[in-house]
Formats: sequence, structure tokens, C-alpha cells
Amino acid sequence: MRYKLFFLGACVCACIAMFTQAGNNKKQSVNPILGDISFEKTFGEKPTADVSNELRIATHLAYVENLLRQKELPHLPAALKEKRNHALNLLHQYTVNGVFPENVDFPGERKPCFIDQNGRICAVGFLLEQTVSREAAERINEKYQYEELLAMNDPSLDEWVASNGLTKEECAMIQPTYGDPIGNPSYTANKITPAYGVSSSIAGGISLSLNTINSIQISRGGAGKTVPLLGLITGAGQIVLGLTNMPKDQTNGFGAVYTNESQKTLSFINIGLGTTSIILSTWNLLADRKPKEKPVTWNIYSYPVQGNSTCFGLSMTRKL
Repeated sequence: MRYKLFFLGACVCACIAMFTQAGNNKKQSVNPILGDISFEKTFGEKPTADVSNELRIATHLAYVENLLRQKELPHLPAALKEKRNHALNLLHQYTVNGVFPENVDFPGERKPCFIDQNGRICAVGFLLEQTVSREAAERINEKYQYEELLAMNDPSLDEWVASNGLTKEECAMIQPTYGDPIGNPSYTANKITPAYGVSSSIAGGISLSLNTINSIQISRGGAGKTVPLLGLITGAGQIVLGLTNMPKDQTNGFGAVYTNESQKTLSFINIGLGTTSIILSTWNLLADRKPKEKPVTWNIYSYPVQGNSTCFGLSMTRKL
């Protein structure tokens, strides 16, 4: 039973760390739907902080263009297929031009930007501009400049998407995000080292197992000192593990403060589990204290009976 609890605890902590890191890395990817698969497929590795926005965006757009061209659409009318192909040709032209917006309002983050302060337009905005008008693109920019495309609730935009043989999901796949012009340091900083991840999983699994056993023993009035003493040691160690690995805030070249959110979250989990272990272990030790025996007094007394005889009696008194 204890081994099962340990294994379950280790799995829980590992999953928390994994999903926390995955969620934060998704926020730093070049596209919220495809992530950085374009860069990984092209270069065989994830992008690092020194990779320029231009390279990440151009790689992504080229990848999506190829992906959409390969998609089979047997039920799409010929007229829409022609418009779709024209839109993809425009996307290719935009990628080759290599003039992309910059995200200056959210330093340290990757955000979509429909049109930036210098008039540079994003890929989807360029398609709208070329097939409708610049005014139409600017109207969308006024409402949704830094919004992800799937969150743009605009009937005219939806109508434009459908009229060009595309889907809104495909346009969202095209739409890049933009980080600092020199790259986004928080992308590579936002990670958990294997050593810290493994040690946290082991410590978390032990803590969860001991906490479960402590809780069972507490409900039964305590059952020895071994488990609570181990819980105190493990809890203290896990708190130290979390505190020593708590990341410090850093500043990028634009003065924006960022931190390793994945590691920070895992450190708080370690501190929280360690504190819980100490509380439950202390409670178990107190519950295991044997109550003192109530004082009992004995008394022998005599009393007269008929026939001038004397009898003796024994009384026991317990103080409550």
C-alpha cells in the first residue's frame, strides 16, 4: 500500500511540473495552435533566446503555407479553391518580403499584433488588406490589435475568412506571435531542469505517502513515532528544496522583468507539500501521546452488623 501511495505521489508531482512547464512554453511559442513545430521540423531543435523573431516568424509562415497547400479539400467549390490558392500566394509573398510587426507593448511576452505602431501588418492582416482594403484591416486592428484570431468575435472577419476558402482555425494557425525584437529570453529561461524535476517528484511522492499514512494514524489516535518523524524530516527537506530553487526575477534588454514561472510554480508546490507534511507529522506526534492514567484510591473499612460482629469492606475511588 505504501509503495502504491509513493508511486501515485511521484506521478502527481511529475504531472504538475510537466503541465506547468508545457503551459508556460506554449505562451512563448510562435503560434498558440502549432507551437514551435515549424522550427523543430526545419532545424531539428527548439528555438533558443538568441533566435531572431524574423527567423522564427518566416519559418512558421513557410511551414503553415506548405501545410495548407497539402490539405485535400474535395468538397470545396472551384471558385473558393481559386481564392484560397490566391490567399496562399499572398502569404508566400508576405513571407518573402520579411517585414513583420514588433511587439513593443508587452516586453518579455509573445503576443499577436495585427498592426504595430509603425504600420507594419501581420500575415492575416496582410491577406485582409490585399483582398479587401487597408481600412478593413485597420478596423480589425482597432478592436483586436493584440488578440488571438480565434478570440476575435467579428462577423465581417468571419465572412471574409469563409469567402476566401479558408477556415478561422487555419487563419489562427497562420497568425504568429511576436516577442522582443532581439528575441525572448523568457522562452529558454522558463524551464525546469531535469535534476530539479526528478528530485521534486521523489520528494513530493514521499511527502504525499507520509501525509496519507499520518492522516490515517491521526484518525486512529496515533500509532508510533516513526512515520511522523520521517514526515518532519521529509517536510523540512522539501521546504529547503523549494526555497533554494526559487528563481529570482531577471531583466531583459528592454527593462522588462521576467522570471522562470515553471520553476517558481514547482518551488511553491514543494514548499506547500513540505509545510503540510510538517503540520500533519506534528499533529500525529501529539495524537500519539498516551493519556495519563487516572488516579485510583483504595480504602478498606469496617462496619458493625448484628450479633456484635464486624465486617470489612473494600472501596475503589477513581478521580475523574
